[in-house]
Amino acid sequence: MATHESMKLLLVADQYYPPTLGGSAITIRRLAHGLAELGHQVTVLAPGVHGLRSYVERDGQTVVIRTRAIPAVHLAMNTNRKSAPRLAFLPDGIVERAIRQVEPDLIQVVTPTIMGANAWKHGKRLGIPVVASNHGIPDNLIPIPYNREWLAYKIFDNVYWNEVIAFLNQCDCVTAPTNLACDMLTERGLTQQPIPVSNGVDLTIFRPPADGETERLRQRFKLPLDRPIVMYAGRLALEKRLDLLLEAMPKVLSRAHCHFLFMGAGSLDVRGMVAEAGLTEHATFTGLVDDQTLPLVYRAADMLVLPSESELQGMVLLEGAASGLPLIGSNALAIPEIVHHGENGFLHQPGNSDDLADRIVTLVENERQRHEFGARSLDLVEHHSLEACVSQMEAVYRDVIRTARAAARASG
Repeated sequence: MATHESMKLLLVADQYYPPTLGGSAITIRRLAHGLAELGHQVTVLAPGVHGLRSYVERDGQTVVIRTRAIPAVHLAMNTNRKSAPRLAFLPDGIVERAIRQVEPDLIQVVTPTIMGANAWKHGKRLGIPVVASNHGIPDNLIPIPYNREWLAYKIFDNVYWNEVIAFLNQCDCVTAPTNLACDMLTERGLTQQPIPVSNGVDLTIFRPPADGETERLRQRFKLPLDRPIVMYAGRLALEKRLDLLLEAMPKVLSRAHCHFLFMGAGSLDVRGMVAEAGLTEHATFTGLVDDQTLPLVYRAADMLVLPSESELQGMVLLEGAASGLPLIGSNALAIPEIVHHGENGFLHQPGNSDDLADRIVTLVENERQRHEFGARSLDLVEHHSLEACVSQMEAVYRDVIRTARAAARASG
């Protein structure tokens, strides 16, 4: 397949932004837009937001086919109503119609998936190759506090991975956002070698502040000018371990002069929890911000903290690094692939609020180290530019299509 040849691509996303918040929902949209900008014909199949009816909309250079859908009540507990995940309702018919209408050269699905299984079935019958990208772990689907040592968790974990691996083993190619995410799949029984393709970050949008910009932005967001800003970005959800950050806050504030900034939305009442701890004057909440405001909030901060223990990459870490921020993250799953301890930030012991507080205090009190770590973040994030990641995925697609066509010719 010639490298300049345009491809017809169908991206099947059970969660898609807008409205759904979350790394995979945002990543698949950025991928769709990036591929369209390269000249490919990109159609997205995603759950709709207008109840039990299907409709079509334009999103930049992409076409989005929205299926009838219902709110995912069990997952909505981890987000707010507007950005809650939605589940396609009886999607088999519309999936088949979309495939026949688009006649794609390749189908891309994201696991865990409902519509993706339908897309694989119809794609297989029509001889269309399927690439699957895994962006989930069991923790992402649990809306209540849990312990990985519980028998119920272990049973759910086993069932989840058996289902996901069985599906992935049927696909023509599998990708995941980090080396750790790929290793997890192999260890759990994936028979093909998964390809690591970073979610990527747009380095033209997320960048360090210009001279004087930080002060202006802090005034805009009503942040104090006389102390470092410690930022959390992401969904306000149980799985992000915000309980640990809230536990660390008074320990930090008793030793260092700083202010906490929370950007994001969700069902977890972090504002109320901060108020209950008597720390309201030490925290600012932006709520959910639009795409234009998002990078500006990063530029108003001095460091980014992500206490989550359930990240297969951590999109906010990439965005923070691209904004020139030092990073503090839990030493869990794939976070160490972005947060290099002692280079561009610190890793703290998972679940240890004392250690988390110590790491925050160290950076609050050391401006020079913040700048050194921030500069290193910029160096490290160069390998995760959205442009490069979209091009890598494009190359994966071309290779899979080429292989499928060669196999079809050989068989007859």
